[in-house]
Amino acid sequence: MNEHLPRVVIVGGGFGGLAAAKALCWSPVEVLLIDRANHHLFQPLLYQVATSVLAPGQIAAPIREILGKQRNTTVILGEVTAVNNEQRYIVASSADRTDVRIPYDYLILATGA
Repeated sequence: MNEHLPRVVIVGGGFGGLAAAKALCWSPVEVLLIDRANHHLFQPLLYQVATSVLAPGQIAAPIREILGKQRNTTVILGEVTAVNNEQRYIVASSADRTDVRIPYDYLILATGA
């Protein structure tokens, strides 16, 4: 991504995080979406999975696939463990438990209910 573009970090790949990322599709920004799951689960249909009307794969879509055509967006699999508002960075723990410091210009916390 371009180092001169403002960086927007979105924490959470649920409805709010995905809506924010999609809204920034054509904006002159670099978008990083961080979520600990690699898929978006459409929870309103969980009851249909429980009653065998739908298969689990029918209500879960890979986040990278949902946002795959957005050239300004990168999806990171990890868990945010700290936020430093003063110095404008977050700390994310990756799958191998390595902590990574990610600076931001704008931060959107969309972690759900």
